[in-house]
Amino acid sequence: MGFRINTNIGAMNAHANSTITARELDKSLSRLSSGLRINSAADDASGMAIADSLRSQAATLGQAINNGNDAIGILQTADKAMDEQLKILDTIKVKATQAAQDGQSTKTRNMLQADINRLMEELDNIANTTAFNGKQLLSGNFINQEFQLGAQSNQTVKASIGPTQSSKIGVTRFETGSQAKDSGIAQLTIKNYNGVDDFKFQPVVISTSVGTGLGALAEEINRVSDITGVRANFLVETTGVGPIKAGVTSDDFAINGVKIGRIEYQDSDQNGSLVAAINSVKDSTGVEASRDANGRLVLTSRDGRGIKIDGSMGPGAGVMKKDYENYGRLSLIKNDGKDILISGSNLSTIGMGTTDMISQASVSLRESKGRIDTNVADAMGFNAYKGGGKMIVTFSSVSAFMGAQGSGMSEGSGFSVGSGKDMSKVYNSTDALAFVTAFSAAFGVSPGNGVSQFANFNTAGGMEIAANDQTPGVTTLKGAMAVMDIVETATANLDAIRADIGAVQNQITATLNNISVTQVNIKSAESNIRDVDFAAESANFSKYNILAQSGSYAMSQANAVQQNVLKLLQ
Repeated sequence: MGFRINTNIGAMNAHANSTITARELDKSLSRLSSGLRINSAADDASGMAIADSLRSQAATLGQAINNGNDAIGILQTADKAMDEQLKILDTIKVKATQAAQDGQSTKTRNMLQADINRLMEELDNIANTTAFNGKQLLSGNFINQEFQLGAQSNQTVKASIGPTQSSKIGVTRFETGSQAKDSGIAQLTIKNYNGVDDFKFQPVVISTSVGTGLGALAEEINRVSDITGVRANFLVETTGVGPIKAGVTSDDFAINGVKIGRIEYQDSDQNGSLVAAINSVKDSTGVEASRDANGRLVLTSRDGRGIKIDGSMGPGAGVMKKDYENYGRLSLIKNDGKDILISGSNLSTIGMGTTDMISQASVSLRESKGRIDTNVADAMGFNAYKGGGKMIVTFSSVSAFMGAQGSGMSEGSGFSVGSGKDMSKVYNSTDALAFVTAFSAAFGVSPGNGVSQFANFNTAGGMEIAANDQTPGVTTLKGAMAVMDIVETATANLDAIRADIGAVQNQITATLNNISVTQVNIKSAESNIRDVDFAAESANFSKYNILAQSGSYAMSQANAVQQNVLKLLQ
């Protein structure tokens, strides 16, 4: 090569290479000091864009995980609160069961009811105060609440928590038919029991024989209650319209075909002759006699067969002729609160025919706490009388009543009222109002005296003896049993709500597991793009460090070459 002084090509090449080496060395030091392969867009423009997208997705998924954990916290808070409510319901049912036996006095039942009232207050208190971050959970407003559980919008999980106040749970459907008066063969079908299907029962004989009647039908209904959701009970009971007065039965007096014969009995059946005579054959008739708190004769069929009286019990027994044949009232109960749709043939024999009045009511847990309305009590099956809580006496006058076959009050019967006066002579009027007076005097019944209440009457249709409102909750045997049914429904309601939010918790947990794995994979992908490989970069750093040093040496040597020109000039 030539010897040049003005242009030192070797030094220039060494400088150019040293500049490149210095730049790469700076990059390597930057990567080693930051731990990132991409420290600026110039390092890898497309890689930076991809890494930034992945970083954003991973950060969003991280917040989604936090959202899911918040959702689980909310649902667990509600779940634990409902667990306490279920414990309260268990206690209420235990107390209702304790009250559902006639060994309890009115005083002890009232005490049990007071306990139940307090428990219901606490149940409502839990429902009204359970909150998360100031948001009410069990009041019924936590419906279709959404939780973002994805990196993209609308990737949500919805959660709902139903209301758990006593007024919103335990809604139980009660339907009770009219008092059945005719024997026959009934076939019952429960329609759309699950919203789709019908359940058809085998025909059941309604009669006074063993193994027949509403008891047999109720047994069939209860046998498949787990399928239909409908349970049944019955009340076959014939009650006198007033306290027992002295009288005599006819020679052919019989119950359910078993002859009892002539019995003389006193006022209030003081010596127990009437009750004892009927009970002496109860194993054969299936009918047991007793006197209620108001002194009325009560005939009860324990197994649900009908009660049929032949001959005459006499007017003093207080049993109306129209009640001599009684097949009772059937009550149907459904825990989901929905109407019970029925069809079938000869349903009038069970008091649920097309012309029969069926008492219906849907009762919540809170409503069982207060005084039970007459119509609701009737729908629950409190009354042995015709549907609607009313016993209808279809006589418009004294003469019509006294002339009725089997009334025992025909002219000249000598039936006396208190003072020994002949009733037919004292009350000899065709006026319906006179009949009310006569009837009241004869049986010691008057409006508002606690025995019966004369609600309505007219000259055409006779008078109606209406049932009174029932005392609250578990203060009666029937009420205690009704509360047991309602609490069972309330428990099922809360279990359904808890099962629903439990399923949502599992859904959220599965989503969080998936998100966590996805987040890890996304961070790994971002790391592959953005993070530096220290092993490779250390090798690069060593390489460029050596090159920098060799470049400096090369530049030094290139400059030293110029010294050779001086030797030529010596």
